[in-house]
Amino acid sequence: MSQNVPRVMFAAASSGCGKTTVTCAVLQALKNRGLDCISFKCGPDYIDPMFHSRVVGVRSTTLDAFF
Repeated sequence: MSQNVPRVMFAAASSGCGKTTVTCAVLQALKNRGLDCISFKCGPDYIDPMFHSRVVGVRSTTLDAFF
């Protein structure tokens, strides 16, 4: 069963570029518009999912085990 679910990915060349800040801002904007969203993180930083979860109100996780 295939679902048409909109997705967006934020990436940058290095750490400290503002990916987490932009992600949290976009998640909050989507939430403010009444949209349900969830976030995932890839990479060694395990603090970002905590920030994402705080914004969207649901558990966020890393995709490392998936990949």
